[in-house]
Amino acid sequence: MIGNKKILSDASCSIPRKALTFLVGENGSGKTTLVKSILGLLPISGGNISFHSTNGTKPILGYVPQNVIFPTPFKLTVSEYLKYAAQVPRNKITNVIKRVDFPESHLSRNITELSGGQAQKMLLAAELYRSPDLLFLDEPLSNVDDSSEKHIIDVILEVKNEGVSVVIITHDWQFVSSYGNHVICLNRNFICDSGYCVCKNSLSKVNIKNIQKTTPDPNSTHSGYCYIENI
Repeated sequence: MIGNKKILSDASCSIPRKALTFLVGENGSGKTTLVKSILGLLPISGGNISFHSTNGTKPILGYVPQNVIFPTPFKLTVSEYLKYAAQVPRNKITNVIKRVDFPESHLSRNITELSGGQAQKMLLAAELYRSPDLLFLDEPLSNVDDSSEKHIIDVILEVKNEGVSVVIITHDWQFVSSYGNHVICLNRNFICDSGYCVCKNSLSKVNIKNIQKTTPDPNSTHSGYCYIENI
């Protein structure tokens, strides 16, 4: 709940290890709320969130939001942010930003002057340096140009192949169909017990033409929550 408003209820799902899980659903269905609850950034009024670790310790969690607004008085350069906020040693900063295609020429730029895509790349670089076990990305392709999109996808697939569990919030069903291992679909906050699921149908290789770049047509979708595996 946020205030007195119930955002998400009756949802039960799991995030598999070492896989690429997509979190999809219409605006307002609770995608970001779910992620922030898992991260501990929002309190939950019921239910529980648990982590199953192979070594008995809580996994390292990483998060890159879609939009970041740094306060204007926040006088830090990109280099300073990576050094002090992310604890990246000065001699490793160049390699850290190269991994996400962040321009080295912007290291001396104030972080408040970065575009949305540049800020996301900087934050992604910082999170990857922390070596998270579970990484959440909110619309990681929404603010980047076409030339950077493929690079970011390659980085995501690379860290997944290194054993990181990755969860991506997106509206891009083509992105989901091309790369997803698992999908969590939120829609109107109720458990879906329908025998026919338009989300799964849209992701089917047989029905590839039905895949949309946006949330499925509300006139042909179901009301509910569903969890789709092994797409």
